[in-house]
Amino acid sequence: MPETTTSPRRGAHRVCSTGLLALLAVVSLLVSACGGSVHNTPAARAAKLLAPAQVDATDGLTIDGEKIADKALYEAARGEKLVLYSAAGKEAEDLTLARFTAETGIQVELTRLPNNKLAERALSEHGAGRLGADVIRLTDPRTARDFGEAGVYVPYRTPFHDKLAAAGATVDANWFPAYYFVNAMAYNSAIHIQNPPDGWEDLADPRYEGQLGIVAITTGGTLQALTRFQIEEFGPQYLDRLAAQRPRVFNSTSTEVDALARGEISIATVSFNNAFGAQSHGAPIRLVVPEEGVSASEGPLGLTPKGADNPAAQVFANWSLSKSGQKFVGSQGFVPVRTDIGPVRAGEYELPTADSPRFHLLDEDGFARHAEADEKLWKQKFDFIG
Repeated sequence: MPETTTSPRRGAHRVCSTGLLALLAVVSLLVSACGGSVHNTPAARAAKLLAPAQVDATDGLTIDGEKIADKALYEAARGEKLVLYSAAGKEAEDLTLARFTAETGIQVELTRLPNNKLAERALSEHGAGRLGADVIRLTDPRTARDFGEAGVYVPYRTPFHDKLAAAGATVDANWFPAYYFVNAMAYNSAIHIQNPPDGWEDLADPRYEGQLGIVAITTGGTLQALTRFQIEEFGPQYLDRLAAQRPRVFNSTSTEVDALARGEISIATVSFNNAFGAQSHGAPIRLVVPEEGVSASEGPLGLTPKGADNPAAQVFANWSLSKSGQKFVGSQGFVPVRTDIGPVRAGEYELPTADSPRFHLLDEDGFARHAEADEKLWKQKFDFIG
């Protein structure tokens, strides 16, 4: 997703006082000042999220009782470096890679780009025969389909693909979801101290008029999934009610979460992982997992032709679907694809598991059927050009 621009809708306005903004700015500076501490490295933060796994490397690689790689694969992988292109948030990817390296000893070089920019780069490099990535993580299954057709993604089967099939997850020949992105809602806890919002209907409550933040549907697949969930659960008129709130429309989740933390908006639909990360860093944000549930979309992962020949890439794919890898992404506020590991808490929160009726997934099929019409409707309702 783009990470730098916002697009205020006509009539939008800010809701917090200058004093509150100044106070939050001071808090932000203090948090930033601590950022260089050895205790605030990705490895240190990753260790705080989830207790260490049991790693056994005496005969290949076994983590928490699951075989990730046999001896030959693991020995070959330890001498290689992995190059990952990712469209996921950088903070989340840094934490995931820190955990992976801690458990496997394999180093990773990360390139992070928004999904559309990443797609352009990967397709261009592939066309020129110079694709640098071993593994690519996306935020939109439509791009994953395109990658499979173009040969950017190639077939690879992990030892845990049967677990995916049993869980009803997508098991494409060329890619698989490593976790699910989730959208929920959140509010600024320094503003809403008493009687805070606690459900989707609150977003349309007139008492929050002018205080709502949303992210444009054009930003990516996670917002397509959110819109489809809202339409199916509450009807198209729900979008009219949100539009009547005169919301501030953002072009990225990260800038929306920043604005929520600063008090420029006081309530928002949010990417759960992004908002959870901000709260973990001390932002005055509280997340809400409404009774009706959350929207979700797939986070595709696939090996490139280069990655298919790189043992380190194979170990990363295997680890991503292992119990250890799945529990760790769950601790960050994603929903694991595997349903045989049980609920995983992200701090104080417990998201619905992928087999829960409160988990509303828009898969590749759903994108194909609804995305174009939903985007047209959303733009019309919110008078949005972009």
